[in-house]
Amino acid sequence: MKSTQSTKRAKIDTMRMKDIIAQLADIIYLLCNAKKSNISIILNQLTNITDEEMESLNILFPHDPDD
Repeated sequence: MKSTQSTKRAKIDTMRMKDIIAQLADIIYLLCNAKKSNISIILNQLTNITDEEMESLNILFPHDPDD
């Protein structure tokens, strides 16, 4: 029973982390008009999240029109 509760807790924590990071990315993109690479750098500095963790959370950025 404990493993089910800890698994459920881990899923909730992951969902919360994904939501917070997605909101930060939206704020950076909308308010600063930042590009994907800039958003990644800022998120890395604010959250210490790695590129692998970003991939595992499946957080997508809008396409940069200047690329």
